[in-house]
Amino acid sequence: MLMADCHVHSRHSFDSTTPLDAICAAALAAGVSEVCLTEHIEPHHPYPSCDVPPVYDEWLADIARAQEAFPQITLLAGIEIGDNPPFREEIYRTLDGVTLDYRLLSMHLVDNVDAYDPAFFEGRTRREAYVSYAKAKLEGVLHFKDYDAVAHLGFCGKFAPYPQQERPLRWQDAPDHIDLLLRHIAHNGRALEINTSGLRRMDSTIPGWDILRRFAEMGGEFVTLGSDSHSTDTLGYRFDDARRCAVSAGIRWGVRYVARNPQPYPLDI
Repeated sequence: MLMADCHVHSRHSFDSTTPLDAICAAALAAGVSEVCLTEHIEPHHPYPSCDVPPVYDEWLADIARAQEAFPQITLLAGIEIGDNPPFREEIYRTLDGVTLDYRLLSMHLVDNVDAYDPAFFEGRTRREAYVSYAKAKLEGVLHFKDYDAVAHLGFCGKFAPYPQQERPLRWQDAPDHIDLLLRHIAHNGRALEINTSGLRRMDSTIPGWDILRRFAEMGGEFVTLGSDSHSTDTLGYRFDDARRCAVSAGIRWGVRYVARNPQPYPLDI
């Protein structure tokens, strides 16, 4: 059974200090056979500490060195793209200058406020905050030029100031926007990420079963599995639960990307 973690951060991301050797050793211990490093880029993020991209030559050289040291693990190079609409042309130029296996389209900023920040929720009801997030996420999915998969649909719930059972973005929170988003992903053959970091903070993957079920109903076929790990203790976190959730929602295929080429694999355990 393939255990490919397609969302992992190392010391080359601004918010992680974990060396690649430690990631590889932890992956071996956890039974993870493949790790895609998805370091952050957050161009023109309003918080300067977030706008610190990897030094690409150093990062790629570190991946090559770690791959040689740990031949039992497959290491791939990806980027978590922090979408920022006014600066997309700059983002495209950056991405086109780097050889990557995988482009993971993320969106943290809504109205230039990061959705993990308590300020995002101030003066808004839960519904207003989540609809605002869904609108921004839809715009990015529709208009960003080139990507392979859509990251953590429902990121706004991960740090939301609500009880755990109320945090997840549900389909019913913004059904029209979510339907348009899922239909676009499905009809364009892109993948939807199942991000298991949600299971560390609430009672759901990101997204949860209801949105995965709707994705399948829209013709969506492919999901990636990502732990969103920034340390060594969460690689492949609860992937068996994520697989079961996807299969029960009607999705049969996981997918990994090598040199931007999709490589499907069955999710059934």
